[in-house]
Amino acid sequence: MKGHYFKRMIIVLVILIPIFYFGIFSSKVSLQYETNNPGDCISQLTGRNLCQDIEHGKIFIIIDIVLIVLLMLFRKKIVRD
Repeated sequence: MKGHYFKRMIIVLVILIPIFYFGIFSSKVSLQYETNNPGDCISQLTGRNLCQDIEHGKIFIIIDIVLIVLLMLFRKKIVRD
């Protein structure tokens, strides 16, 4: 892989972190306003499980960070000039 493709991949992975965080934030706002009780997870408007969406967002952020760290650790083996 060439160096500029590697840099683009790292940039895309870094940009995904705030996008996933915004998804978690949006789901938390929906959890507050679209459910009747604080313990409920199912949206009254869409029928989606908002707690599951929040958990998936957290998992995506963790996977994203792990990928960034692994790519940076093995940069010399991945990047070929």
